[in-house]
Amino acid sequence: MRTLIYDFETSGLNPFHEDITEIGCMCLETKDTFTCLLKPLSDKLLSERNQEITGITNKMLNRDGVNPMIAYQKYFDFLYSNYTSDPDLLMIAHNGLTFDDIFLKRMHRHLQAEGHSKYDVMMGNIKFVDSLLVSRLLHPERYSHSMKGMCILYNVINESAHRAMGDVNALSQVWRNLMDRMKRKGMDTSGTSLRYLTYC
Repeated sequence: MRTLIYDFETSGLNPFHEDITEIGCMCLETKDTFTCLLKPLSDKLLSERNQEITGITNKMLNRDGVNPMIAYQKYFDFLYSNYTSDPDLLMIAHNGLTFDDIFLKRMHRHLQAEGHSKYDVMMGNIKFVDSLLVSRLLHPERYSHSMKGMCILYNVINESAHRAMGDVNALSQVWRNLMDRMKRKGMDTSGTSLRYLTYC
């Protein structure tokens, strides 16, 4: 099984309409990473508030951002290379169910519209797991299961919060702690079991 931790920085909080501005992803087994800034697909400028929170500015995206469709294909090629190496692919995002997973599926639909069908089988086989839901499962006593809260609980320092790879690196440490806790409890940590425990 390959486990990919991933995170998107975006232009806003609506996963059905906002733009992806940064991608971060890491395979826990190989330590291979993918990251890039993206020009907004809608061509809309980021708000001042968004720029303050993420540190990603319109100037940065204009200078360093990749054309979104090119970035989507490069990212999906990275996912596909992991999938072809091990089709038991587990993708982890914090609050993924209602945010990151939706953006990822939108990316796939954009690629399909451009005639890219090679990723279709992969997308049907990926096991998506929301680490926030795993946190709730393992820590029902906690009021907050935010990334910040889980980092504090597990003494993880996020050196670059609200940047894609900063959040990916922090979540990878949180995820290891969550899996260690599941193993100590004698719980099944296979991808199929995690998907069942958190989504059913």
